[in-house]
Amino acid sequence: MSEENRDEKRVLGHIKRQKEAQNRRSQFEHHWDDLTRVLLPRRQGFMTTTQDGDQRVEDIYDGTPMQGARSLANTVGAMIRPEGQDLTTIRTENEDLEQLGEVQDWLGRSTEQLNEAIRDPRARFRQATGEVDLDLVVLGTGILYLGMGVTQDHLLFQSVHLKDGYPLFSDEGIPVGLYRTKKMYLWQAELMFGLENLSRESQEKILNKKQDEKVDCLYSVQKRKNPKNDPIFSKDMPYEELWMEVQAKHIVREKGFNDFPFVIPRWDTSSGEDYGRSPGMIALPDANTLQSMGETILVAGQRVADPPLMAPNDGAFSEVNTFPGGMSYYDVETASQVGGNPFFPLISGANLPVTRDMQTDIRNQVAAAFFKNILNLPQSGPQMTATEVIQRKDEFIREVGPVFGRFETDYNHPIAERSFKIMLRTDAFGEIPPQLQGQNVKFEFDLPVNKIKKQVEAASATQWAMEIMQLAQVAPEARHMVNVDALARFKADAMALPHDI
Repeated sequence: MSEENRDEKRVLGHIKRQKEAQNRRSQFEHHWDDLTRVLLPRRQGFMTTTQDGDQRVEDIYDGTPMQGARSLANTVGAMIRPEGQDLTTIRTENEDLEQLGEVQDWLGRSTEQLNEAIRDPRARFRQATGEVDLDLVVLGTGILYLGMGVTQDHLLFQSVHLKDGYPLFSDEGIPVGLYRTKKMYLWQAELMFGLENLSRESQEKILNKKQDEKVDCLYSVQKRKNPKNDPIFSKDMPYEELWMEVQAKHIVREKGFNDFPFVIPRWDTSSGEDYGRSPGMIALPDANTLQSMGETILVAGQRVADPPLMAPNDGAFSEVNTFPGGMSYYDVETASQVGGNPFFPLISGANLPVTRDMQTDIRNQVAAAFFKNILNLPQSGPQMTATEVIQRKDEFIREVGPVFGRFETDYNHPIAERSFKIMLRTDAFGEIPPQLQGQNVKFEFDLPVNKIKKQVEAASATQWAMEIMQLAQVAPEARHMVNVDALARFKADAMALPHDI
């Protein structure tokens, strides 16, 4: 079999697998279209055709659901990637090694370099993760690419629209591959891959000055069946990367990755489903109701401000026009019998205060679906006792703790690990101390949720200590149960006080 025929067979196999992946999630795509219509219009296009620059909010009468989704996405970002704070700290699994000065220096220096590389504006970390956060909140699944920039001297983060990305998961629910569909202008394809690597059909179009036509491309990253140990060439790396022209069934470029380059966090998963479930799915029924109510209340308000009028007519009754400012005609003889002003407004009996109350109730339900009532943490003050504040914070931990715990595992950790491995292979961290050779490292995340949890535990410990001290007034031996030094250190750690204090 010729090389060209082998390539065509490979491309056909990938096209078939991508179509199968698309068919498996068809029900999700219908759901995602409904979600994006009212919660995230800029991400529409799963089942409908959209054009760049479309307004996409023609049917929106109430922006509360979109505001709720944006607010929760911003909170997610602040909770798992606090502004002005390092994303992660590099530690070694062997804690005894961390006592060595040389190891401490290397870990501290590497932590600083890793976080600086992630914060580098060229990496576009904040922009890409912000888009993925919104996808998580609304669609339940996000796709983040993590690699090197074109110049190979900085990290690069890019979000992938879920309508174009088709992740593949193992039986354990771990992402192991991804297909991505993309339409490119021919001039873009030439710039990215080089004219000589495109198919004959595409080359002819470019040479005939048709470079503004588009070509359908399929991108694939999957684990190789037989990877080579210590690969030298990218084609031998553990993960295969292919760019293909769909119509021409032509492989444009083949490279590889040492690690899977995509981070695919999911908000929540159901047994047997690969894609995540989101708070937006809970809010969707009420979000749709709000749009219907918003349209109805708008029309009712217009009728009150500009009511339809009744006017005399010499002929028979005409149909009643109840739209704002509408004119309806009635029989003159009837008017003379009933008396009064021949021109009068048509009273519809609308009760705006009641409808506004109903709208407020639905808005509150949407806000609750996006954790608005939970994420507004209480502050101590005259309105709430210290015990009530701790109870509210404890409720907060129970409600959102598991969610942010999953994000630490499925979102932050893959970002930190992949970034660390990329920089390690480029010798960005310098020479590794001999004591760390062959040792494993781990990544720790100082999330606000963890801080709140420590505050709750410290408050409980303090309350217990005070009760023991009161008991010691009648049973002095109870005082020895409290280790005051340990309690003070624990409270200082929970409040993130400087060690000098």
